Amino acid sequence: MDRSLEPGSTPSGRSAPSAPTSTEPGGDRGAPSHDPRRPPGARQEYEAWLFGPFRVHRGGAPLGDPRGGRATARTLLKWFLLNPRQEFRDSELAEVLWPGCTANRANRLHVTQHSLRRVLEPELASRQPSRFIRSDPTGRYWFDPSDCWWTDVDDAAALSKTACAARRAGDTAAAVTAYERLLAYYDQGFLPEEVYRDAFAPFRAAHERGHEETLLQLLRLHRRAGHLYEALTCALRILDRDPYAEEAATAAVEIHLEQGSLTGAVSQLEQFIRTLRDDLGVAPSGELLALRERVRHAR
Repeated sequence: MDRSLEPGSTPSGRSAPSAPTSTEPGGDRGAPSHDPRRPPGARQEYEAWLFGPFRVHRGGAPLGDPRGGRATARTLLKWFLLNPRQEFRDSELAEVLWPGCTANRANRLHVTQHSLRRVLEPELASRQPSRFIRSDPTGRYWFDPSDCWWTDVDDAAALSKTACAARRAGDTAAAVTAYERLLAYYDQGFLPEEVYRDAFAPFRAAHERGHEETLLQLLRLHRRAGHLYEALTCALRILDRDPYAEEAATAAVEIHLEQGSLTGAVSQLEQFIRTLRDDLGVAPSGELLALRERVRHAR
């Protein structure tokens, strides 16, 4: 299951999938039911946010806790939402929930799934099958959203596609709008309460790459449009995440020059060259040396 993926896609091969305030399927009952990054429009019956603290709403209201407050039921739902319609054996699901533990896993998985079914569909009669959590006689399980679910992860995937299409079409304003909405998701972090669960690591890594790519594309778009303040903000945010990002450092120096801040340009460039030398033992590239000459001649 540890498959690599493109930025903006998930380990299951689906397009990458948004976010808010609680750690259970029901979430914080005081949290707003509308995500400010989501555009107005028709709502699905169920809505789930995986960026930022996890929460799930049904009909615009937060769902309650799984019976007994089972954290594993919340984790199972997260896994299902990230892998819709993908089949898993009970042993695979048990490894997601209780990695390395083999004791009584089949019974524990049965209880966990029962708890999740009841919180998602409390109206289910005894032995009535769930609309979403499906299984077959061979012991395979899968989650069928049945076109009833909206997730921020899927919204992020759609935003990524929209942004890329607008950028390639030369529509800078539309691309910036889509990338900024995407960035609002990434800034919250992905499933922060599952940071130590290895099963989610490939998804987290994919969204980290998506975060970096979004900032980089916004930097380029703002520079192209002459938005110096916004471009400099993006460059500095990239350097906060990756202090060795030469494109961002170069952009920051050049923007300082365009703004008439020679002191800022010198400080930014020398700090970056010093970081490369002290941390990595790397000499400045020819491009950086040429930039240093430009800065010197600007004095």
